[in-house]
Amino acid sequence: MKFYLIFINPQRQTLRSGWRVVIFFALLIPLYTLFSALTMLMVSEADQPTREQFLINDPFTATVHNLMLILAVLIASAICLHAFDHAPLRSIGYHLHIGWWRDYALGAGLAVLMMSVTVGIQWSAGWMSLRWSGLSMNDIFYSLTVSLVFFNLAGAFEELVCRGYPLQTMVRDGHPVWGVLVTSTLFGLAHAGNPNVSLLGLFNTILAGGWLAVAYLKTRSLWLCTSLHWSWNWAMSAIYGLNVSGLQGIVQGSLLTSEQNGPAWLTGGAYGPEGGLIVTIVIVGSTALLWRARWLTPAHTRQKNRGIDE
Repeated sequence: MKFYLIFINPQRQTLRSGWRVVIFFALLIPLYTLFSALTMLMVSEADQPTREQFLINDPFTATVHNLMLILAVLIASAICLHAFDHAPLRSIGYHLHIGWWRDYALGAGLAVLMMSVTVGIQWSAGWMSLRWSGLSMNDIFYSLTVSLVFFNLAGAFEELVCRGYPLQTMVRDGHPVWGVLVTSTLFGLAHAGNPNVSLLGLFNTILAGGWLAVAYLKTRSLWLCTSLHWSWNWAMSAIYGLNVSGLQGIVQGSLLTSEQNGPAWLTGGAYGPEGGLIVTIVIVGSTALLWRARWLTPAHTRQKNRGIDE
């Protein structure tokens, strides 16, 4: 085999998608570090052990932090799209295409339903207790609203990192299966250092990466997978008061408080529902539903169909 074929795709005569992904992360990591450090200057007076919690609980700082990280990944994406794919930044998947709001609303509703089914199974089996948090309506409204903004921005950042340029450039190179496997594994490994992580929790997180990748592949847009992502985490923490991937206290107050007392391998234990077999089944079912949904079509197909209708 000719040596240059390690780097060049002979069909497209371009740098292979794997190397493009490596370059993307080589650009992103220093940008991420720089922009994150700039945000941390805002909390330089905070005690070191509580800085991460401070970022979560302070709405202004959390918003700025997430916006800075989104800017970092957009810069890395724009450079790679221009240099290797000859595509504009709008192709990354956040333009207001036909039906974008439908994808966004569908993701929000489906993820909240999935989490509610997960909680409902645990509660009905006696593996979870639920009660009202006791917070005032003003406090609950504030918490739900602030956490909604936080999870939207955090979800957008993670989707840009995984289902953005890395997955999309591998799909363009004709490797959708490899793209899903690589980006889902990276998504899972990014959570490997979270508190109370288990092998099942790590597997479920990788599985969730596949679920979100399918949402992108069906729509060729980031609206559906971003909405699924943020609303899953939002429902888990802001509504039901559960840990998110092992992280406690992500929101200042939840609508409900819950206590899990069932087997950890089913309920997820201290890692949260994502560490249990119930979530495995729910995610697999939702992924199959999305994949088989014939009415869920790519954004560019909707544009063409509208042009024909008109």
